[in-house]
Amino acid sequence: MGRFLQFGRAKLDRGAMMRLRSDFDYARRYGTKYVGRRMLLIAAPPPDGRPRFGVICGKKFSRRAVERNRARRLLKESYRLVASVVEPAECLFIARVAMKGAGLPEVQREMIHLLGRAGLWGGGGS
Repeated sequence: MGRFLQFGRAKLDRGAMMRLRSDFDYARRYGTKYVGRRMLLIAAPPPDGRPRFGVICGKKFSRRAVERNRARRLLKESYRLVASVVEPAECLFIARVAMKGAGLPEVQREMIHLLGRAGLWGGGGS
């Protein structure tokens, strides 16, 4: 299908991941939704000027933990590879059922597309 893309150094800072419920609530309250086929992006302005991201994949996605964990891993890895060119924002990615069976290149391509629609994509390419 294609290869995945890596921009800059592919390493996330320690505080790059949203972990607290208050972080997720902030993104949902002040963010804008961008709907894709495989995922939903909610982008909010960062309260501290740092880019951060979070992943949600609940039982509505699948009752099987193996499938939910795979979707989480795909979203985290896709973001890790492009994080160096994403503008500072609080990005919340929610997996949709169409992500089942998708590979890393497809998920990453859609993530770049949604980040571009949100005005957060600062890299070249798509």
